[in-house]
Amino acid sequence: MKFRALNKKIHFENLRKEEFCFTAKGLKIFVKENNVETSRLGISISSKQNNAVNRNKFKRRTREAIRGLKKNKNLDILILGNKESSNLSSSELLEIFKKHPLLLKYESY
Repeated sequence: MKFRALNKKIHFENLRKEEFCFTAKGLKIFVKENNVETSRLGISISSKQNNAVNRNKFKRRTREAIRGLKKNKNLDILILGNKESSNLSSSELLEIFKKHPLLLKYESY
């Protein structure tokens, strides 16, 4: 799955509604279908409890796990992490992503 960056404040605000949220192991995953030609990904993790090395490691693992998903539709995905979720491996992240109802719906096996 290839993504562009989800970096506009309005896009983040549109995704942060409870109807698109899925929570597991400290992660909050927001997924919504978009009307753009490509999928967009936003990753955010708190800097208060994690140093830069751990935050960047989390972002790399998350991008790697997202690449493992297959898709049919163009989606906006926002992933919010915390200290608990920063130590998850990419395989654990992929398993969590596959449990999200919307990602499960658009997944093609």
